[in-house]
Amino acid sequence: MEVLFADVLLNFLLILTPLYFFQFIISNYNSIGARVFLGVLLGLAAILCMLFPMVSGDGFLWDLRWVALLISIVYGGILSGGITATLIILFRFSLGGFQGALIVVGVAAALILVFLFVRRGFLRLSFQLRILASGGLGIIAWGMAIGGIVTHFTLNGQVAELREIAFPVFSSMFILYIVSSVSFIYFSENMRHYTTLKNEALTTEKVNYITEVGELLGNQLTGHIEQAEKHLRELKGKFSSADNAKLEAIEVELEQLNQALNHYTSGQDALMGTDKKSLSILTEEVVDSLRPYAEQKGVRMTVDIDLLEEVEVQYVQVKQVLINLVKNALDATPKGGQVTLSAMIKRNWLYIYVDDSGIGIAQDQLVGLMDLTYGSGSSIAGQGLRVTQQLVRELEGTFSITSEVQKGTTITLKFPL
Repeated sequence: MEVLFADVLLNFLLILTPLYFFQFIISNYNSIGARVFLGVLLGLAAILCMLFPMVSGDGFLWDLRWVALLISIVYGGILSGGITATLIILFRFSLGGFQGALIVVGVAAALILVFLFVRRGFLRLSFQLRILASGGLGIIAWGMAIGGIVTHFTLNGQVAELREIAFPVFSSMFILYIVSSVSFIYFSENMRHYTTLKNEALTTEKVNYITEVGELLGNQLTGHIEQAEKHLRELKGKFSSADNAKLEAIEVELEQLNQALNHYTSGQDALMGTDKKSLSILTEEVVDSLRPYAEQKGVRMTVDIDLLEEVEVQYVQVKQVLINLVKNALDATPKGGQVTLSAMIKRNWLYIYVDDSGIGIAQDQLVGLMDLTYGSGSSIAGQGLRVTQQLVRELEGTFSITSEVQKGTTITLKFPL
């Protein structure tokens, strides 16, 4: 029994063709339009498989149409699966053979019922478990297809002929159904996973930027208000009572502005919270959120946590600090470079290191970075390091930078345990 390799490859590629359009579906995952598009797309892929089937032995034809229906139901639900099934059934009726067409209706209905039942559980699985479970979904589709074939041959009194071809045909189908199901779900899950991480990274970066802007503005305005109040106190007594009354009115306005800023900054502190989380989990979240950005820049990220015991840290503050520092390290590292996030314990102190193999920082610039002032004229976006230093100090930690031009930079954070 021979199956032409060209037929197998063609069917396999036809099933994978919808992946070229899957990014659009992922971007609009919950919309009706995306699910309709998915149903039509996979329905057309199934029809193409039926137009170019695999030939085994003396004209026995089979294809991968049911893998397309499997994918359509799992990722698009009843709407997408119904469209794909309808296209498969209509095309099968157009080919003639009423009995064969009815069997296709039965197989499609059975697959829809089964996969709608397992769909919810499948989508709840983790990324790795979905890949493993995809092989099981392929086996279910294969089993239903075999049921349809056996029914067809039985109704036509061709059981003896089926026995002659059953083992090689069914085993070939078994392998290809599993391989095609796993391949499609592997690639689609990777695209979904990458898209999710990319969106999370963008959201995290926006939140961090807003937080930095708010804190910088709050601190800058507080400093300017204090200076203005100081000058007003110096001016008092040098003017007439009428002028002093005006100065006092200005002083009252400044005090109210200062109180409003204090209320805002205290709200920021409350928002930061006091929840603690394992450092190993936190660093994993940081790396996962920035991995798409690193891949886009072509920079490798590694984590080297060598802790003698499980350490918990202030979740929100430390996460923001690490995201800021790792993001800066990625920005400073050219393609092909590496950024490493590591930690260790020394004498009741927690040390966290962010190393990069980037362009480095000249010594004169390094002194300026470690002595940032709000009145330096730097842009708000460029003062993110100042916010990081402030957060580290609030956690009673220390912050230091060592760097060498064209060799890289190491940032060391030190926190008491």
